[in-house]
Amino acid sequence: MICRNHVDIDEGVVACTRCGASFCGDCVVLIHGQPYCATCKNEKLLDVQSGTDRSQLQLATVGRRFAALWIDRMMFGVAAVVLLVIVTFSMRTGKSDAAVVAFLAGLGALYLTLIIYEGLMLSGRGQTVGKMVLKIKVVRPDGSPISTGQAWGRAVLRGVMVHVLSLLNYIPAMVTKEKTCIHDLVANTRVVNVE
Repeated sequence: MICRNHVDIDEGVVACTRCGASFCGDCVVLIHGQPYCATCKNEKLLDVQSGTDRSQLQLATVGRRFAALWIDRMMFGVAAVVLLVIVTFSMRTGKSDAAVVAFLAGLGALYLTLIIYEGLMLSGRGQTVGKMVLKIKVVRPDGSPISTGQAWGRAVLRGVMVHVLSLLNYIPAMVTKEKTCIHDLVANTRVVNVE
């Protein structure tokens, strides 16, 4: 990338938050930690002054978040039902102890796979399949993409919270301004609508 105003500068070039054009450090200003070019800076300041700041996150509703969670869990629920059917048929053959052990091991593997799925999807896209369908995404509080550590920490904590303390996990989302669940608070993430 080279600076739009200084074609001989290619180091320290950043994209303007609003227009996306490339500029060097001398051609941008930071507003709320985000780089803006001269043209976009004026628009941003007008937005802030008028109270219509477009940088405010469009937070996803609790209902959309639950619907996305339901879609993701249904994908794994189908696998759990198939596993249950296989175990049921195995028990009829007289190998009930082995079938129960296999069923519990299968459920444990499925649960671990669910956490790995969420960690991989969030670290790669910021979205799981359920979030893609409902057009919501996990981001940092400033709207930037989450880090790999945040994605995995959120996935593991959510896996524990959803199955151990599921209702307690979502109570803060119903009462906090930024609709943050406990796993969002710990991982420092927000769930937003994607346009």
